[in-house]
Amino acid sequence: MEPDKFLSVSASQTALQQAELAAIDRILSISEGTFSLSIAICNSPALREYLINKITEQKAGIEKIPIEKTCTDVLAFAEKKITNKKPSAIFITEIENALSSDEAQPRIIRNLNASRELWQQKFSCPIVFWMAEYASAILQRDAPDFASWLSHTFEFVSEQATAVAGTLDAYSGDIMSAGKLDAEQKRFRIAELEQRIEDAGDPPKPEFSQHVLTWLNELAYIYNAIGDLDAAEQNLLKSLRIAEKLGLQAATSTAYGHLGVVYQKRGDLDKAEQMYNESLEINEKLGRLEGMANQYGNLGLIYAKRGDIEKAEQMLAKSLEINQKLGQLEGIAIQYGNLGLIYGTRGDLNEAEQMHTKSLEIFEKLGWLEGMASQYGNLGLIYQTRGDLDKAEQMYDESLEIDERLGRLEGMARDYGNLGTVYEQRGDVGKARQYWDKALKLFKKVGMKPEIEKVQGWIDELKET
Repeated sequence: MEPDKFLSVSASQTALQQAELAAIDRILSISEGTFSLSIAICNSPALREYLINKITEQKAGIEKIPIEKTCTDVLAFAEKKITNKKPSAIFITEIENALSSDEAQPRIIRNLNASRELWQQKFSCPIVFWMAEYASAILQRDAPDFASWLSHTFEFVSEQATAVAGTLDAYSGDIMSAGKLDAEQKRFRIAELEQRIEDAGDPPKPEFSQHVLTWLNELAYIYNAIGDLDAAEQNLLKSLRIAEKLGLQAATSTAYGHLGVVYQKRGDLDKAEQMYNESLEINEKLGRLEGMANQYGNLGLIYAKRGDIEKAEQMLAKSLEINQKLGQLEGIAIQYGNLGLIYGTRGDLNEAEQMHTKSLEIFEKLGWLEGMASQYGNLGLIYQTRGDLDKAEQMYDESLEIDERLGRLEGMARDYGNLGTVYEQRGDVGKARQYWDKALKLFKKVGMKPEIEKVQGWIDELKET
């Protein structure tokens, strides 16, 4: 595994896309108050919405106009829908809705071509059409007069986004490297993976099936990391269906295990345990030690949440033993951290600190930022329990800095919650409430019911005092 090389490949793609984003920002600023016409090519609806939201958050007065299926005249439609008489810019989106596959020359495109001079007469601001690559090709072909007015074309299309290119990506499924991507890089990677999967077909063509399973696994991991549990579940269920249909037991066990993580975060421990046991049964049958270690660890966390500390420790110890036998450093670090939580629950703070410190050292060696953030947070809990609030706050801040960079909503929510408890202990109720409100908002966004209830309880207690 060469995570640095993976990151350089992903970063080079992201750098191009970030440059395009910066270019759009410059055009909007330079052309403000004057007409200009541009196209932003983006094949991923999710990425398009993310980029547009990012731009509109930073620049006020932008009108976004999504085209409806029945639209045949974009100009008339825009005039009807616009609410701001003097917009700073207009974003036209979803023109694909009105492109009928039955038309050799779509009427909406022909009308655009005929109305090119009217746009400048009607609007004194930048106009940006956001569309997929194929729609841009149709526009260039069937509306040459309109296209001749284009001052800029921005492309948010990764060269790695096709199924064929994906088969040559040696770093697909490299979860540790994907975890190092920052929040924006994760969004671009999601778009890239989703486009590959779509390009491979549904169901995927036989030559792409194994690759699609890898892409779905990585995609689910990234969605899980940024707190979109619904999207993670959808991709894992699709992976499970493909793996079961092809009789791929190892891939089936992986999907079950990752589904368990999703259900556990939602607070459905029974369903999570069922998934972990399904995965464990397959791994034991296949003799897959790494898979067995993963599920022993996951089951240990289930028992811990139910209060069966002794059984939890047994499971975690079994997982640690296998990981040590295999030399799996990340697995060893994860179980050191989990055992630290067990010792902390028992009140053995020195042993807990030792476990979390050992875990942190391995994660630092691996460069696994997610693991580092978790252990900073866990060490913060140790220091806070000892009454060292300054050291605890320092650890929580270290964790928050990483989680914000990675876009980990769950991690950020835990950090905000922990910081709130520090300020509550110091008697700064106002600051505690601010942090807990932030934590509650993020936990709700992720859909983590147990954490929602816990933080809401803290806030309710503040109201009563």
